[in-house]
Amino acid sequence: MTTMYVRRFDLKESLSDTEVRSFWSSLVDELVPACEKIAGMRSVKLYSGQGALRADLRVVFEMDNAAVYENLIHDGGLRTMLGHFYGAIDLRTSTQTWLREITPELVRAIGS
Repeated sequence: MTTMYVRRFDLKESLSDTEVRSFWSSLVDELVPACEKIAGMRSVKLYSGQGALRADLRVVFEMDNAAVYENLIHDGGLRTMLGHFYGAIDLRTSTQTWLREITPELVRAIGS
């Protein structure tokens, strides 16, 4: 069933403007396209609320199912890119949310 993973985050306050620009360039030009190549990944989108691309940020993965995320984090080619991503975000303020699509099949399974 379609699953969404949302990581909400702020960048570390200690990052310089140059480091923030490098973070976004690598995310947009390298990490997102690489993630989109994972089997079962439907889309990867980046969102900004407030904060001039430093805070109130989100990355949203739409996947065929939750197992796609496991494939993503175990992909050897993505390890360095994911390390760069997690190294730049403030994990103290970061949250994650999992959402699954409510389908007739899911409703039938709950009713069984």
